[in-house]
Amino acid sequence: MEANEIAEQVRMCAACPKMCRHICPTFFAWRSDTPTPHGRALLIHQDIVGTRELDDRGVEILYQCLECSHCLTLCVPEIDIASIVEHKRIELVNEGRYPRGLDRMKDSIRSNHNPFDESHSRRRSAVATKAGEGRKLIYFIGCTSSYREQEIAQETIDLLNSIGSSVTLLDDEWCCGSPLFRTGFVNEALEQARHNVEVINSTEGDEVVVTCPGCYRVLTQDYPMHGLELNKPVKHISQLLAEQLDIIPASKIEGDVTYHDPCHLGRHCGIYDEPRHVIQHVSGGSFIEMERTKDNAACCGNGAGMRTLFTEQARAIGKDRIEQAKRTKTKYLITACPFCKNMLESEADDEIDVIDLPEFVRMAQRAD
Repeated sequence: MEANEIAEQVRMCAACPKMCRHICPTFFAWRSDTPTPHGRALLIHQDIVGTRELDDRGVEILYQCLECSHCLTLCVPEIDIASIVEHKRIELVNEGRYPRGLDRMKDSIRSNHNPFDESHSRRRSAVATKAGEGRKLIYFIGCTSSYREQEIAQETIDLLNSIGSSVTLLDDEWCCGSPLFRTGFVNEALEQARHNVEVINSTEGDEVVVTCPGCYRVLTQDYPMHGLELNKPVKHISQLLAEQLDIIPASKIEGDVTYHDPCHLGRHCGIYDEPRHVIQHVSGGSFIEMERTKDNAACCGNGAGMRTLFTEQARAIGKDRIEQAKRTKTKYLITACPFCKNMLESEADDEIDVIDLPEFVRMAQRAD
């Protein structure tokens, strides 16, 4: 995005009646007009025209953005404030003016190739593969399923094997770079990206499958944007499963279900129907949508550095999404993102079970 385009878009946004604040999760988390799309645009606009320099408080507000792009769905002139904020974060990183609370995450990814400060040698410690026939899939596990939601990784491998695919794990998978791209550390992200492209392109396989929408967005959008091309197609697990419903058990899970749309999968990549097709096929109960779904779905609160920098507000956003799910009175809340599951499960109680999509399908297989 060119500087003059940014200047014109933030000028328009700064003069807008700011209806987008009514769906901005950080507006409700802070109960203030400042951490809203309009507030962030106004800060950038004032900095551009010279009426107010971006001070430390302004920098903080720019990092109080989940980059969920929900505001874009309500914006008539389609001003992409999330992308503008991300562009500004790159400038702030280059100037050394980013929040220092991000240093541990950044340094961990550079040294350990994951944002959790875990040893790189443990990345595949909780998963096992076995030789199989059929389509050769490379499973890019991602950091959250490698270190925090490890059951998703093994269930995914077992699921792919069960539907006739041979699963290969990369010998040396690194963080996809999503946490770095989203927080402005592009140079550090590209270090991870170049390594992953080299490893993926040199590994035999027909397709790359991912369970993390953050990984999916980065591999299919950020890498090509920076001239890094994979020699194999990349699919999210929901796309792969939706193509093979004929060999997945139908109507095997008792209890009503609802679904949470991950921001990276939905608004950023346009994948809404495939997870629903899989869930509806597997579930023997009713599929009940929350009041906010698809492009109007509420964010879980776990993205773009929010939970690292503003834990209390991030968890409040996640808690609100859980309350929305509980109003459906369903037994299961399904998502298609390990990162979303990690946040939503931490805020859930005994009234609803939070399950990732591959885990849900495996439940159906075991019930068959």
